[in-house]
Amino acid sequence: MPDKMQKLKIVVDTSSWINVFRVDLTSYLIENFSVLVTPKVNEEILEGKGFAEDAKLFEKLSTEGNIQIVKPKTIQEEIKHEISVSSGEIEIIAYAMERGDCIVLIDDSKVYQVIDRFNLKYISPANIIIDAYLTETINKDEGYRLLEILRKVLKDEVIDKAKEVLKDAGNKAKGGI
Repeated sequence: MPDKMQKLKIVVDTSSWINVFRVDLTSYLIENFSVLVTPKVNEEILEGKGFAEDAKLFEKLSTEGNIQIVKPKTIQEEIKHEISVSSGEIEIIAYAMERGDCIVLIDDSKVYQVIDRFNLKYISPANIIIDAYLTETINKDEGYRLLEILRKVLKDEVIDKAKEVLKDAGNKAKGGI
């Protein structure tokens, strides 16, 4: 059997996991990315396993080896005063800074400025919807519908920008370049 192409590594925060679950794209995420979480994110998600369907699925996928727990060696001084040290976000950013070979899946716009300053790559759950459309996993109408579901939890400008990308991608696919 030939080797599969190396999947992009994506480090996921708690709310992004919940939001990807909310739009039913967790299987897409698992199939297309090497999904990583930090110990704190793992703990935060599993706190809901008695009542939250996303936590039950997360536990199942983790047990099956589809989600890997990774830990940063250290929390860099430069980020300790900008991100809550008790949050999953600080571990994710610290890990991404150490590694440099992963994408951060995060939907907390307050953290984006820190990520930008350290030139880390990041996406939001809205980008997962766009990616699912571009890989023909979902159609454009489904993409728009899923983005509207996320409008309740993501900023309007994030959703509106993602809708523009969907619209433009559709035009280019139809020869409208």
